[in-house]
Amino acid sequence: MAARSEVVSRGQTRPPCLRDGSGRLTFTKLFKAPPSAWRGIRRGNKMADNLQQLMDNVQEHFGVILKDKQREAMVTFMSGYDVFVVLPTGYGKSIIYGFLPYAFDLYKGQEGSIVICVSPLVSLMMDQKARFTPKGVVAEFVGEEQTDQNCIRSVISGSAQLVYISPESLICNQIYRNMILSPIYKEKLVAFVIDEAHCVKSWGDKFRLAYSQLGDIRSLLPTNTNVMALTATATHETYKVVCQRLSLLNQKLIGCQPNRSNIKYEVRPLEDVETFCGNIAGELKIQGLEYPRTVIFVQRYSDCSLLFHTLRRKLGSNLTFPPDYPMLPQFTVIDMYTRASTISKKEQVLSAFCTPNGVLRVVIATTAFGMGVDCSDIHHIIHWGSTSTIEQYVQETGRAGRDGHLSRAILYYGKPGRFVHQEMKDYGNNHKECRRRMLIQNFMFCDSSMFVEDKDHCCDICSLNL
Repeated sequence: MAARSEVVSRGQTRPPCLRDGSGRLTFTKLFKAPPSAWRGIRRGNKMADNLQQLMDNVQEHFGVILKDKQREAMVTFMSGYDVFVVLPTGYGKSIIYGFLPYAFDLYKGQEGSIVICVSPLVSLMMDQKARFTPKGVVAEFVGEEQTDQNCIRSVISGSAQLVYISPESLICNQIYRNMILSPIYKEKLVAFVIDEAHCVKSWGDKFRLAYSQLGDIRSLLPTNTNVMALTATATHETYKVVCQRLSLLNQKLIGCQPNRSNIKYEVRPLEDVETFCGNIAGELKIQGLEYPRTVIFVQRYSDCSLLFHTLRRKLGSNLTFPPDYPMLPQFTVIDMYTRASTISKKEQVLSAFCTPNGVLRVVIATTAFGMGVDCSDIHHIIHWGSTSTIEQYVQETGRAGRDGHLSRAILYYGKPGRFVHQEMKDYGNNHKECRRRMLIQNFMFCDSSMFVEDKDHCCDICSLNL
């Protein structure tokens, strides 16, 4: 058998393939075969080998090395299965679906494959679009906040490879439901993806009902289009509910435990606003740009505004760096980020906070900042007040330490609100048990590797018991 390479569309080269003279569908013949041919054999061992070769081509095209679980998820999905992916923050879940249009173009031997991704926040859609566009992936987002008619026309006409959309737009806007039923989407739609899939359970009951109705979209999809759900945090109960609500069929579960060993967990008594902001301001004045990038999460918009204006007052002339500089975004050391912020404001904050040499040190935010934002050098996550669930807390603290450096997650815990679940109350009131164990033990793929050997960097309880 001789190895050879063949040229495909856009001047790209397929990886070497084998011909055995028997007429069987090898890698090259598979690309030329009609959909009915490759669908019929894609679960065979030969197909799995061919898809592994295809992943090598994807790596070469995008200049990346796929991690084991990224590769496994893509190969499993392209083998014809619904897939549920549970991987820690910072692992690179978006790559799994973001590279699928190119992978399916090779797989089918044609151009124009489309992936629809349901995403909970405009900020997340914008961040992902900015990440994939330089890689040559045509990504767009549509919905109520998208006012660019050219963008909307591009998506509806099938020109975009990666389409981000909110669940409300998909469920409530007939334009986008008709889009899925259009001839171009019937032919080109290769994946229906739900990013941050834990929202299907946590938000689908009361907060954002459209999440609980996403399973209805399944009936609109082309027959051979599968569904992928991705999240960084999933308990066994979350997995069960999400699979049911999304109508996943014979799904394959791929993932690993969510432990982040470089994050140290601490709980402190909730301080009043003046004391809390005074302490933060004092540290900022002393450390300046040496103060670690920090996100302060609050549960209500009113608290976000209160902390921001109090901290601003406490900083005085040190609100900018250098001190007394003009109040311009590039000189400001604190800012706030909520769902109510305008798109331009969100872009400004994200750009300033994720710029390696930027001045912005502290962002006070609601949960709108808690999913998918890719700033690698955040090293402090502070919660002023408790989240509702353990899942939300692990999700938001997972913003820290994505560069692998030691980081801290501090919860200022006081009287819990009526929506705080019991497991979060137990975590806040705990003074004996390892906090890492309490956080991680209920998640899928939990095993002994969730514990760290360096107890001083595990949690405040373990530090006291050295």
